[in-house]
Amino acid sequence: MATGTVQSYHVNHGYGLITPDDDGPPLYVYYDSLLTAGGGDRVLVEGQRVEFDPTEQEGRRVAERVRRLGGPD
Repeated sequence: MATGTVQSYHVNHGYGLITPDDDGPPLYVYYDSLLTAGGGDRVLVEGQRVEFDPTEQEGRRVAERVRRLGGPD
């Protein structure tokens, strides 16, 4: 799994961007890719640290199985 920081997340649209720690280009993150424990909120906040599986879909980098770090899921 890779790690990174939430660059932006638009709750109303259900997507955002993650800046990976490996200095690669940002990855898209979608609402459906957010993992929660115990039914927590599926929301990301700018500057939040996350762990994810980097993939590629339709020619763009996408973060899958995104989990928040350093706090409640």
